[in-house]
Amino acid sequence: MRGRAALVLYDADCGICERLAAWLGKHGIRVAPIRSVVGERELRDLTRAQRDAAVHVVDEAGRRRSGAAGLAPIVRSLPRLGWSAPLVEALPGLTDRGYALVARHRRRLSRLAGLSGCRTASG
Repeated sequence: MRGRAALVLYDADCGICERLAAWLGKHGIRVAPIRSVVGERELRDLTRAQRDAAVHVVDEAGRRRSGAAGLAPIVRSLPRLGWSAPLVEALPGLTDRGYALVARHRRRLSRLAGLSGCRTASG
């Protein structure tokens, strides 16, 4: 399948992001914090604000997708969830709204889940 996630760059200062990255790593997806050496290299063309604004996914062909656009390559890479990637791609409005909702409330969600809260201003 084309468009699989080869690398997911995430906000290591966010409890939910950190937990999801650990889960993805256990399922064979390479992950790295946005503010790591790998993140600096992969996102060097973006400003700090652009880097911190969303999750970034680099697929096996080297294409980068950010925010909700990165969800399809992630689910395509997961065992038993790959079937849902075309659905995610077919419903971009719903995917965008869902991603924005979680991103906007990630600090609160992290606290509710008993995880470390986001320490970034975009929280």
